[in-house]
Amino acid sequence: MNPLNEYTLLSFVIEGTLLLGVSLAILIFHTLNLYVKRSRTLEAFQILGGLLIAIGMTYTRTIYSASGVPRTDLVIAVLLTLGGGLLIILPFFAFKPFKTDGELKAQVFALLLSPVIYWFSPLPPLGKTGATLILFGTLLIVLLLMGFVSSLAACTCLSKNILRVASWLLVFHAWLRYYAFKNPQTCIHYGVLLIYFISLLLWVYSTLETYEVLRRWL
Repeated sequence: MNPLNEYTLLSFVIEGTLLLGVSLAILIFHTLNLYVKRSRTLEAFQILGGLLIAIGMTYTRTIYSASGVPRTDLVIAVLLTLGGGLLIILPFFAFKPFKTDGELKAQVFALLLSPVIYWFSPLPPLGKTGATLILFGTLLIVLLLMGFVSSLAACTCLSKNILRVASWLLVFHAWLRYYAFKNPQTCIHYGVLLIYFISLLLWVYSTLETYEVLRRWL
């Protein structure tokens, strides 16, 4: 298997893990909604958002694998990915348990600050803007979903600690992502992706455990 195929396979695994975590977060929202009886429209928005993210990631992979990135295609990729993320995350704010503590605010600030170094990458300005919006927009959505799960009473102390580690790993990955881009198909590149993958795995595990606890409670 050549390096390109290895990278593609690893990317598929990471994207699949990301979508699994998003799906579990949507299931948690659905379970809570059965109890508080909010609008079912919010659930429909989240399902639509999950589909848009999946389509957006596939579309982004397609356009960036081509020789050039047309402006229209780039705008579509950004709208699909970020629009889907917003449809998933916004309904969570309808629940009072979702509280943004000081640590989460610090993580969000550090994550939003990390793209500064990304602007030194050799991508054309348009491609650089699109890649930054898609990449760090996705990381921000995952970080907020981690914060939501951690804020639930159904989240055990162990899961909260695991999510705390996962969220800081995500921020750490955001700052290292530039070096992965500068050193493609190297140990540094795969090491940075491994940090991201471990963060996602910890998130999926904690979200799944929280969902199982919540389902037994309700």
